[in-house]
Amino acid sequence: MSAVVKTLQGAVQGNSGTDHDGNTFYKFLGIPYAKPPVGDLRFRDPQPPESWIGVRDATKEGSSCYNTSFVTYQVEGSEDCLYLNVFTRNLPEETDSLKPVMVWIHGGGFVSGSSSTQLYGPEFLLTQDVVLVTINYRLGIFGFLRIKDPKFHINGNMGFKDQVAALRWVKNNIIQFNGDPNNITLFGESAGSASVHLHILSPLSSNLFHKAILQSGSALNPWSEECNHNAVTIARLANKSVDTEKEAVEYLRGISVEELFALQTTTIANAEPGSIWPFGLAIEDSSNRGAFMSRRPIDIITSGDYNKVPIIFGYNSREGLVSQFNKVAKGSFKAEKPEHFIPHNVNFKNNIVLRRNYVDKLKNLYFSGTTEEEAVISILGDAWFVVGIVGAVKNHSQTSMLPIYLYKMSLDTKLNMFKTLLDINDIPGCAHADDIGYLFKTFVTPPIEADSTEDISLRNVLKLWTNFAKYGDPTPDETEFGITWKPTKARQLNVLNIGSELSLSVNPENKRLELWRELYSQSQATIKYL
Repeated sequence: MSAVVKTLQGAVQGNSGTDHDGNTFYKFLGIPYAKPPVGDLRFRDPQPPESWIGVRDATKEGSSCYNTSFVTYQVEGSEDCLYLNVFTRNLPEETDSLKPVMVWIHGGGFVSGSSSTQLYGPEFLLTQDVVLVTINYRLGIFGFLRIKDPKFHINGNMGFKDQVAALRWVKNNIIQFNGDPNNITLFGESAGSASVHLHILSPLSSNLFHKAILQSGSALNPWSEECNHNAVTIARLANKSVDTEKEAVEYLRGISVEELFALQTTTIANAEPGSIWPFGLAIEDSSNRGAFMSRRPIDIITSGDYNKVPIIFGYNSREGLVSQFNKVAKGSFKAEKPEHFIPHNVNFKNNIVLRRNYVDKLKNLYFSGTTEEEAVISILGDAWFVVGIVGAVKNHSQTSMLPIYLYKMSLDTKLNMFKTLLDINDIPGCAHADDIGYLFKTFVTPPIEADSTEDISLRNVLKLWTNFAKYGDPTPDETEFGITWKPTKARQLNVLNIGSELSLSVNPENKRLELWRELYSQSQATIKYL
């Protein structure tokens, strides 16, 4: 079954698929939402897509953006990568009601990942009769290089501006796919989740979405709240004659994609443990009319001057199992020290004694009475994910009148994607990225038996997420789950525990977070974080 849909740029022809319950849906793959950012457009903000004559084939996925796949560990993709996919049960001529739209932003630390159906298959979410969109965006140095001199117009955040361009495309075209342009939910995981949070805070994203779901990432996590690199230093890794930003721009724009990617790889490898992440958010000059963000995320949140929408925040019970990736990929566990987890933005003003005091406190809390590997799993989960997520929930609860929800996922079944991918299902808990397996069919999804734990867990998550997309409330009917997921309050963080059963609790991880609250309060830059 094929179908042709007319977009503002031209007609696209897609084909069909079958969802988890046996319903047929349409899929339109590899639709361009911006001009290919190649040649002179390398490092430029995204440009509107070109129109075409005739019918464009939309039965094959577009190229991923250039990256090392965390699935195959191989380099893949190209610079011509600004494509999206649309999945829908019905087209407008087949029904008289528009459907809620869910736009997915993939994770990968801002340096890897794609919208590939190999990892983000639509077969689960389409059972709930929503319109699903998945997008690519530029990664690493291609998407986040920043030149400080404004005359070069390379202000950083191109990857985030790609996402904005994709959202504008959705807003303008999704009605042709039977999606409701006035009911768009933005959701993502890890760096995709932090991206969603940044869109809540960015003026460029105003009115482009109406709800948000953040899975295991926030703009207050240390790897996402602001990143930094020096273009001259990067260029000099390969060309010692580069001395100025002008020379760096000319050099970096002129070399091959392979050479540029090699410089990115070296830059990341040279980053000191616990230091600022090189590629991601840049705080742009406020004089730049097209700035994605010109203030620190925490300052925007506490000011209340952001895109207020209902939000779901959440994290998994064992986020720190992401540390097992190095062990599996490289054959050895990467040792970490407590000092690696002192947030880079906590300024001790050269007070070495005070800093050492907090290193010792972290060591006592996490590294005492357990193995180093277990300690790293615990502290990494808190430092990289939980602290920034809970801090974001607390601050948004104080500055928004709209509902803010919080969950903790502890599901531990054969659908846990990350643990299955790494073959570490013998380790208990819900790892970072395990939640993907309860929303998307992946290449490691096993057969699912009706009424099994996997089936029940999958349908619970799908229903919670799509209820929120439809109604702005994940539990609009208490009889559906036998429970009402209560929004958080400024001083009472209600949390839904998503495990083999659903349950409610208050102020999660409070004992451990007390130390982080004390640590963050040592610096004016972070005193409001938690």
